[in-house]
Amino acid sequence: MIRNKNNENRGNSRWRHYFRMPSSAFFICLGIGILAWFFVTYSKEYDVSLDYRLTCVNLPEKANDALLSDSIITINFKAKGYSFLNPRFRKKNRIIELSVNQLLKHKGHNLNSYQITKSELKEYIRENSEISPYLADIERPEFITIYIKK
Repeated sequence: MIRNKNNENRGNSRWRHYFRMPSSAFFICLGIGILAWFFVTYSKEYDVSLDYRLTCVNLPEKANDALLSDSIITINFKAKGYSFLNPRFRKKNRIIELSVNQLLKHKGHNLNSYQITKSELKEYIRENSEISPYLADIERPEFITIYIKK
């Protein structure tokens, strides 16, 4: 049996015609489209609520430990989408260290428990935290009680 090389080549060229690789122009347009989507999506302003864990540092003199009535607070942030790509908003970095001495400087030091209101906590976070430019409000709790163990 003699094969006709012309027929084989015609068949292969037809096959290549239907399934040829996309040109580089396609990938350039795809990349531009993805970048445009990214910029449009992340340039909007978002309201996001995130949970932060509270820890106590800088205890008063003669204090061994401090306990909190609620160690998780929910904070509402208002910022552009680009801001939330920052590592400080990742779950493992959502910790706020409360300097107990600084929080209690306006309160008497003779007690074993101190109540910090939402507004006092918000002001403390605005003054002492790197998330302060994006802070809109603290959703919960209304107050936190700090129990000092002497």
